[in-house]
Amino acid sequence: MLAAAGFRMLPADTPEKAEHLQKLPPLKLTPRKHKGQVQYAYADPYSCHCLYVGDEQAYQQYQRLSLEKNLADEERQAAMMNQAAAAEMDSVDFWGPFGTGF
Repeated sequence: MLAAAGFRMLPADTPEKAEHLQKLPPLKLTPRKHKGQVQYAYADPYSCHCLYVGDEQAYQQYQRLSLEKNLADEERQAAMMNQAAAAEMDSVDFWGPFGTGF
């Protein structure tokens, strides 16, 4: 999602970069001032062994994409719960042996 939001992926492909990557908080967006501008860094020493870097615009886009993903996940979960509840209701014989529901 970071790349989709406009963050650049910088691989830790030298010993110096790998050492620097280990000093940053892992898997957390961290704001920092760089040349008078706020930049955001996301260190991933586990999967890609890289640093994602983005500006304020990329950060705002990332926040928007995260919110959209969370909403979609919640809607999908609610739909699955509704589907399971409907399937359970279909298996219940409300009419019982009397055929009237009582």
